Amino acid sequence: MQKRNLISVVIPTYDHYGRDTDLSNLIESLLLKSNEKFLGEIIVVDNGNSLMASKLESINDKIKVVSETEIGLNYARNTGVRNTNFDIVAFIDDDITVSTGWASSIIEGHSNDSIFCVGGAVLADKKDSIKYPYWFSNYFLKFLLPPKFPTQAGVIKPPHFLIGANISFKRTVFDTFGLFDIELDRKGKNLLSNGDIEFIMRIPAEKVWCEPQAIVFEEIPKRRLTRRFVIRRLFWQGISDYIMTKKRGLDGFYDKDEIFFTIPFFKKVKALIVNGHFFEVFCMFIRQLGFRFGRFHLNKNQEAGIKPTS
Repeated sequence: MQKRNLISVVIPTYDHYGRDTDLSNLIESLLLKSNEKFLGEIIVVDNGNSLMASKLESINDKIKVVSETEIGLNYARNTGVRNTNFDIVAFIDDDITVSTGWASSIIEGHSNDSIFCVGGAVLADKKDSIKYPYWFSNYFLKFLLPPKFPTQAGVIKPPHFLIGANISFKRTVFDTFGLFDIELDRKGKNLLSNGDIEFIMRIPAEKVWCEPQAIVFEEIPKRRLTRRFVIRRLFWQGISDYIMTKKRGLDGFYDKDEIFFTIPFFKKVKALIVNGHFFEVFCMFIRQLGFRFGRFHLNKNQEAGIKPTS
């Protein structure tokens, strides 16, 4: 098997503020024979999870641990990219497991030289029998993982989208389009997001491909299914939306009607109120508040000459 047919897997991992992450299940799923034969290397980027990361290299000689001391998901992703040695770079989060056909499906998608990005579904892990609260709708779910993915392989089109828990790129993409934006995505307690989507937006839409069999499973902690977490998540989503629209413009932005007071926005609000979905309406306004806070706070910092912090 030639080097160009193998995958560099990049796994950023951190353990801040009591976050409990165990990579053993993820590593085990990657090292299944059906996946391992397609992997050139597994690069674990230690972004503050040294105790766990230090135990991994002895498991398999394909596992390499590198360190990134600047806290932030995209700092870690970029360090991972710089340390890759194979022509397909796949990113997966540290709280997932991959399916038995994941690696072969990623390879299949990239067999088309005109495709730059390949990803697949991120499904909630059923082993814990997740029970969603009565108020938890697809509106909230899309901020954890997309509710639906295409069932057929092909160029991915709205309303479907890929996310950073399960995406891959040809290595040359980073030479052409740069690295992940360090102003976006998680930084410690900050629930910033959109870094994966912003990067994909740089790539021509016809070169972004979905492989339905490239499936991963994500554990959803109970704390993410609380009203308190959802309110924080939507506020930071609004800030992330502002940063991305400032950088990329509104033309390709996926949720225009949810960050501005448009007629479709108020029609949706009216329908939700009629059906008694008051908390969803409240969170929609929280997202709007975050967007406006981001605009005020970041513009104020720029006027004062203050750079964004991590």
